[in-house]
Amino acid sequence: MNWMSILGLCLIVLGTVFSFFGTYSSNKESQNQLTSKIQEKNQVIEDINQNNIRLIDQNSTLLSSNNDVSQTNKDLIEKNNEMLEKIAKYQTDIEARNQIISELEKEVDNVKRYSFYADYNIYGSTFNTKAKGGISFTSDLINRMDKLLFDENEITYVIPDLKNLPLVDDVIKRYPDFPFGYYVKYQLLKNTNQDGWITYAKKAKEIFLVTTSISGHNGMHDNALKNINNDLKSKNAL
Repeated sequence: MNWMSILGLCLIVLGTVFSFFGTYSSNKESQNQLTSKIQEKNQVIEDINQNNIRLIDQNSTLLSSNNDVSQTNKDLIEKNNEMLEKIAKYQTDIEARNQIISELEKEVDNVKRYSFYADYNIYGSTFNTKAKGGISFTSDLINRMDKLLFDENEITYVIPDLKNLPLVDDVIKRYPDFPFGYYVKYQLLKNTNQDGWITYAKKAKEIFLVTTSISGHNGMHDNALKNINNDLKSKNAL
């Protein structure tokens, strides 16, 4: 083998060696770069995982807070409903008391209004104007009522004459709180078979219920109230 062949072989060997080391160096650098990129990706993945863990913790905390808020809202709603029920009950109690007060005030007003006539008889007097030998006393009301009534066997009756209706109406107009005005009109209409007597019977009853509750009232009020109740009961109009 000549020196040229030896030189060529040496160059081939050196080229192979350089090529191997070049390839190895290139592969190592590539491997290092790949490893570095893999580490970077792993770090990114780790960071993402850590963020996810924090988000999960935050969501858990938020859910827990929401549950607490929901429970608090539920408690507030229950307390609010309880308060509304109490307010409604108080309102009902107040309305009931106001109703009672209103009724009591009405009763007091009625007593004040009708007490003046509580001791008056059907003639509009505080004593028996028909008693023999009694003191003679007259008034506008007595004179008007005397034209509408008559006594028989110590019982007073209403004259059943429809011509007297204007006289009765005049008594009612002039003395609207005198119960016997309405009583006489109801008796007059009923005894002459006229409609509308129930209206005046109920009005008279309304006043007699007050006057008969007043101490010292005239006994004729009780008898008149009894007669009214009997007549209304017969017509199922109580």
